[in-house]
Amino acid sequence: MSKPRLFALVGAVFGLVGVASLIAGLVLTASAASFLASAERTRGTVVELSGGSDRDHVRYPRIEYTVRGKQYSMTSSTGTAPPAYRRGETVPIAVDPDDPHDARIADFLSSFLPATILGGTGILLSPIGAVLLLKARKTARQRAWLEREGRAEWAQISEVDRDHTVRLRGRHPYVVRATWYDARTGRTHTATSDYFRHDPGPSLRGRTHVRVLYDPNDPDRNLLDLNPAR
Repeated sequence: MSKPRLFALVGAVFGLVGVASLIAGLVLTASAASFLASAERTRGTVVELSGGSDRDHVRYPRIEYTVRGKQYSMTSSTGTAPPAYRRGETVPIAVDPDDPHDARIADFLSSFLPATILGGTGILLSPIGAVLLLKARKTARQRAWLEREGRAEWAQISEVDRDHTVRLRGRHPYVVRATWYDARTGRTHTATSDYFRHDPGPSLRGRTHVRVLYDPNDPDRNLLDLNPAR
């Protein structure tokens, strides 16, 4: 997989998840604010802390409250570990005046925590996605320039191995590295290929050199061409 394509793919995923999370956070925030603005207020008592498995330790408070002389109960949709409330604790309750069964704890934690988490995720991921997409565009333009204007040199294959700094679909991809000597600067430079899911070694068997295109003013800007000798 080419590096511009990889950057674009990862950037698109981060960007889409970030934007979706941000929108969901804003929708939840508006919904919670609208409910609290029109709700009746009362007090309730935590009678139980329920949860799923004992392993995750997340507990959801079940609360009993009274509206117009009738008793109701509700279980908060927001759970925490450790529990944010204690049995017997009195908490503020917001109740839908048209449906007393529809109620929630009237504090920031219960009303806005899910929206805050989603919004924070969106704020974090969206810029990362944008940066990766810009990097993809920049890298693609750089590759196009090297293909048109880059200086060609034959580089000696020095390594065909997995790149353990990257994972693609759960596996470390293969890369080819090749080196060449620049007589103008007296330095040896290394070029690294795009990523391969499968070992490219067999297709290079019998070849000792591959073509590299590089910027004479910055040899670290280079493109390894693994096509057969032209």
